[in-house]
Amino acid sequence: MNVKGVGVDCEQASRFENMDSKLMEKIFTKNEIDYCSRKANPSQHLAARFAAKEAVIKCFGSMGCRIFMNRIEILNRKNGSPYVRMLDKNLSTHGVKISLSHSGGMAIAFAAVAWGGKNG
Repeated sequence: MNVKGVGVDCEQASRFENMDSKLMEKIFTKNEIDYCSRKANPSQHLAARFAAKEAVIKCFGSMGCRIFMNRIEILNRKNGSPYVRMLDKNLSTHGVKISLSHSGGMAIAFAAVAWGGKNG
């Protein structure tokens, strides 16, 4: 596997409490909002997704590409593991891997873009 870009970001969950719905819809997809709204503490899940989007943007930025937050969707597989769905068709084939965590009012995300190997 060949890593082409990496990114990391951390966010305070409190930034996402009582967020204006119009702003939320500019940042998050309907799927992301629905997922987070079902959680006991939606703000920590929104913060984790925001951090993941920032981390992905940093990955592509380090490769000379520009992508916008509303063109990135952070979803979960049936087993709970997060994954990235690129809504920009030009970037959809890139192998983006992410890891999310939240604790103590903070959320963090790490992202890497890799090609080659078994999963790239």
